[in-house]
Amino acid sequence: MNFKVLVIDDNEDILFMLKAMLQLKGYKVFVKATAKNIESYIEELAPDVIVMDMLLSGMDGSEVCKQLKENNTISSIPVVMISALPTAKNICLDAGAAYFVGKPFEMRDMFDTISEALERNELSSV
Repeated sequence: MNFKVLVIDDNEDILFMLKAMLQLKGYKVFVKATAKNIESYIEELAPDVIVMDMLLSGMDGSEVCKQLKENNTISSIPVVMISALPTAKNICLDAGAAYFVGKPFEMRDMFDTISEALERNELSSV
């Protein structure tokens, strides 16, 4: 199955790198540089997992995550938050993120986290 991964980050280099590496792993990757109108986009796209930076231009990714988790249509989609802030992990998890990956990260760690999120989501939907 071709899983869909949505990556939301305002850093073009990170978007490019994650898209390229995740595509090599066989994922269908969609990228957005902003969280503007993100709920309707996610409802249409129906990704299997979302990877989102905590600090987005003019927006707080943890607040965006909270909003996503309050939307019953998309709340079951696992969110992997990423951040370079050392204090970000608890904030992101409290906001409803299923996982947190600190920047800089090894791609192996990102692959493992996404794989675990997909496996866990598959099991919970059975």
